Amino acid sequence: MRLAAADELVFDYTRLMMGFLLFRATPARIALIGLGGGSLAKFCHRHLPRTRIDAIELDARVIALRDAFAIPRDDRRLRVRLGDGVDFVARHACAFDAILLDGYDEDGMPARLRSVRFAAACRAALRTRGLLVINVDRDDPGFDRLLQRLNAAFDEAVFAVDDNDRGNAIVFAGAPVRRAVGLIARPETLDRVAWAQLVTAFARVRAAQHRWLAGEPAD
Repeated sequence: MRLAAADELVFDYTRLMMGFLLFRATPARIALIGLGGGSLAKFCHRHLPRTRIDAIELDARVIALRDAFAIPRDDRRLRVRLGDGVDFVARHACAFDAILLDGYDEDGMPARLRSVRFAAACRAALRTRGLLVINVDRDDPGFDRLLQRLNAAFDEAVFAVDDNDRGNAIVFAGAPVRRAVGLIARPETLDRVAWAQLVTAFARVRAAQHRWLAGEPAD
């Protein structure tokens, strides 16, 4: 986090995760599974003023640090919840335009977040044109199996894009990814400060999607 700009997306993988806006430019409600330092929560709270944000965090110690990481107080648009993301998603059918998953502990991504059950629950929790976006460690030995489960749950509508150092892959799953993204342009709903952070990442997400649609191997 940059102290002078606490809601700036410092890491490349977080900017790529915001690529869901290419497919759903005006989300009414999103769920963030895993709070961490709150980068995505802060960015969305500032730059998506029409969006309701539910951030779910399993570890109370992480939530206790929200002031240190300049995460805004809960308000009518943002609510940080202590709880299990799997249970939360399972209780919310057809509720979200996007689910952003960045859930890790000291042992990596928990098994419950990579399960068949959770993939199916995410599909059920998304609205018709909703998207699931997952940050995955490229060296995760279960990466290929996770993709298989997502492909089964989302009818093969799944593609991935690597971050700059190829340490992380961002996976997009959902029916909207089947429709090719057109020319990259700033959505009217996104201010120029946000757009300056996202435009390069959006171009890379678009390129990865077009390669996937063409049946080409990922870079």
